[in-house]
Amino acid sequence: LIHGACHGGWCWERIVPLLEAAGHRVEAPDLPGRGADPTPLSELSMEAYGAFVAESASGAGEPIVLVGHSMAGAVISWAAERVPQAIRRLVYLTAYIPRSGESLASLARRDTEAETRTERVEIDGTECFRIPRDAARYAFYQDADNPTFDMAFDRIGPEPVHVFRARADFTKEKFGRVSRAYIHCAQDKAIGPALQREMVDATPCDPVFTLDSDHSPFLTAPDALAQILLSLGE
Repeated sequence: LIHGACHGGWCWERIVPLLEAAGHRVEAPDLPGRGADPTPLSELSMEAYGAFVAESASGAGEPIVLVGHSMAGAVISWAAERVPQAIRRLVYLTAYIPRSGESLASLARRDTEAETRTERVEIDGTECFRIPRDAARYAFYQDADNPTFDMAFDRIGPEPVHVFRARADFTKEKFGRVSRAYIHCAQDKAIGPALQREMVDATPCDPVFTLDSDHSPFLTAPDALAQILLSLGE
């Protein structure tokens, strides 16, 4: 389970026990620079994220299912390009799916429905963005109760801008051979439903599911999300 921008492995804490109870081995790691990982912001990149996930997949001992949320749709795609033999399926959870030559920034600019707002800050010489509290409440966690939102907001952090500027490079022989599924979130205000559909049209996924949830169903609709993920493992 791979978290998106500004988040960490903590965001899956309501999903992991549900999948484990069904007999699955589940990992929800922090990407480089998150949690206790000491990688400085200046060294974070899409390539570093993808290499980290590819290495984790290769060390699993058998082909795995990779679930990527939001930004991590690109991360798991990068991993699949590097180690397709280690991945049984890619699952995009209301996530970006860039095509070759596209960046996350270029996709976000096409999103006419997104209502996100970020703040630009410089941290140790690295240009980053942060999600203000009101924007996080409105666009990421509008379905969350107050304790859940407070817990999440206290744990999100900055993301280097250059991560969103990295351009993808995928091939049919590698990335293209891995099965893909997509989970739409119909009430998402961070990645609009129209862009979600556009990306799936451009990079077909099968099966495709829809949750009537916000951008963060791992915390706001964990039971429904777990049911979908478990159905993919059958």
